[in-house]
Amino acid sequence: MTENVINMEHNLIGVIDVGSNSIRFVVYDNSQRWPNYFYNEKIMLGLGSELTETGKLHPKGRIRALKALERFGEIAKSMNLNRLVAIATEAVRIALDGKDFCESVYEITGIKLKIITGAEEAKLSAQGILLGWPQASGLVCDIGGASLELAQLEAGKITIHRSSKLGPMAVLGRLFDPILKQNHINSEIGKLFAGFKLENNNLFLVGGSWRALAKLDMKRKEYPLQIVHGYIVSPEDISSTLKFAVSKKIKEFPEDVNINKFRVKLLPTAAEILIEFLKNIKVKKIIFSGYGIREGILYENLSNEIREQNTLINDARLLELNQSRFPGFGDKLYKWVSPLFSNLDNNSKRLVHVICLLHDVHWRIHPDHRSNFCFESTLLSNLGGLSHEERIFLATCFLHRYKIKSILADRVKINELLNNKQISLAQTIGSAVRLGAMINGSDLEKMGHLSVTSESIILELNVSGKKIFGEVALKRLQSVANSMKLKASINYV
Repeated sequence: MTENVINMEHNLIGVIDVGSNSIRFVVYDNSQRWPNYFYNEKIMLGLGSELTETGKLHPKGRIRALKALERFGEIAKSMNLNRLVAIATEAVRIALDGKDFCESVYEITGIKLKIITGAEEAKLSAQGILLGWPQASGLVCDIGGASLELAQLEAGKITIHRSSKLGPMAVLGRLFDPILKQNHINSEIGKLFAGFKLENNNLFLVGGSWRALAKLDMKRKEYPLQIVHGYIVSPEDISSTLKFAVSKKIKEFPEDVNINKFRVKLLPTAAEILIEFLKNIKVKKIIFSGYGIREGILYENLSNEIREQNTLINDARLLELNQSRFPGFGDKLYKWVSPLFSNLDNNSKRLVHVICLLHDVHWRIHPDHRSNFCFESTLLSNLGGLSHEERIFLATCFLHRYKIKSILADRVKINELLNNKQISLAQTIGSAVRLGAMINGSDLEKMGHLSVTSESIILELNVSGKKIFGEVALKRLQSVANSMKLKASINYV
C-alpha cells in the first residue's frame, strides 16, 4: 500500500516568495507528504507599499530585498538544495521596474526570479490547500498585499482559478473615499466571481491578512488553541470580529495579538473585502489555512505516489520509525485494540491508529512530565491532516495513555471543543493503548485477543501470554473496562 512507503532521505526544496508585503525563504523536506519545514525566514519589506502612487517598487524596500535575497542565495548554496524555486507575485508583476528588479536579483545573487501570472498564483494557492485537505471542495481565496486570487476546488480538483486587483494594499493606495472604495470592491468582486459556483460548503482563506484576522478573532473569543491552520468558523461566528476590524482604529487593536504592524494596517480593508465576499456567496464553514502558495509549489514537486499517501498516518509512521523503542509495533497495537472500536466511523478509527503509532515516541521524557509533554506536543505538532478538534482529541488520548495529570483546566478549556462522548472515547483509547504498551512483546500471540460483549471486555491469553500478564496489567485492563462501563474478564486458552 502507498501509505506504508516511508522515505528517510532528505529531498530539500527551497522556495523564495517575493510578495508585496514580505519576502519569505522556506526550505521543505519534500520526501514526505506534509510540509516539513527545514528552514523558514520572513522579512517584512513593503515592496508594493507605494505601487499605486508611483507605479514602482518601494525604493528602500527594493534595496533591502536585494540584500535579503543575496543572503537567502548563500544559505541555499550551503544547504545543497535539490531544487530552488524563486517566484515574484503581484507587486513585481505590475511594477514598472519589476523586470529590472528581477535582472538585478540575478546579477547580484544568481537567483532566477520568475514573475508568475495571477492565474498561476491562484492555482498554486489552491494546490497549497490540497496539500492539507487532499479531497477539498469549495472556494480558495488567497489575499496578498496587492492582489487577491480565487480558485474553485471540486473533490480535490482545481476547476477554475483567477486573480484580481483586490489586495488591501492596492485598494488602500487607490481609494481613500469610503464610498468609492466600497463601489470598487463590489465591482471587482462581481468580475472575480463570474463562472464560479457560489453555493459552497467551504471557503478556504489563505494569506497573511486572513491569518491576522483569524488571530484577532481567536483573541476576542479567548479561543483555547492559538493555531491558525485549521481554525474553522461560520460566517455568523466571525461577523462581529469583521465589524470590529472595520470600525476600530489601528491603535485600538489588542496589543497582545501576535500580528505584524504591516498586517494591522491592512486588516480593516481585508475585513471589508471579506464582508462583501460573504454577501455574494453561501458558505457553511470558513477554514483558515496556514498553507498557501509556497506549499502549493511543494505540492507541485511531489510525486504522484507521495501525493496519494495518507498524510496523517504517514506522518505518524515516520515519527514512530525515528523516535519509538519498537518501530513497527504501532500497527500491531492498532490491530490488537481494534475490536474495542469496531463501531467507530473511519475517521475516528484513523485517530485510534495514529495514537497507536505514536504511543511510544515520548518514552525518553521524564515519567513525571510525560503526560503534560505529550499533551502539549500533540496539541502543537506539525502533523498534517488534523482539525483543531482532532488535535485536542489526540492530546486527551495521550493524557490517558500515561498517568493522567490535572493540567486541562490550566492549559485548555477542553470542554469547549470536545463533547462528553469524545472525552469518554479518548479515555478508552488512551487506557487501551496503555494496557497494550505494558504487555508489548511485539508479538500479538503473547498479547492475546481482545473482544467485547454487551457486558464485558474479554482478554483471551494463551500460556505464553499468561507469563507476561501481571497484576498491574490487570488493573489497566480494568481501567479500560471502567471507561466503557463494562466488566473485565480474562480467559486462558
